[in-house]
Amino acid sequence: MKSFTYERAHSPAEAAAAATRIQGAKFIAGGTNLLDLMKLEIETPTHLIDVNGLALDKIETTPLGAQHRPCRR
Repeated sequence: MKSFTYERAHSPAEAAAAATRIQGAKFIAGGTNLLDLMKLEIETPTHLIDVNGLALDKIETTPLGAQHRPCRR
């Protein structure tokens, strides 16, 4: 596995900003097999952005299209 940096995003805006700012960044959350792919060097991100704690697990349809709605935990 190649070396990488890591950060935990505290908001969706922070996660998006990090992905824009850091070339080669990838999002990671629960249920992903990204780490397995990194071990095999199929994926080689330079930076991981952890979005697991952001409650990004619900998408609702609105008159304007699909929109993310944070779930209350």
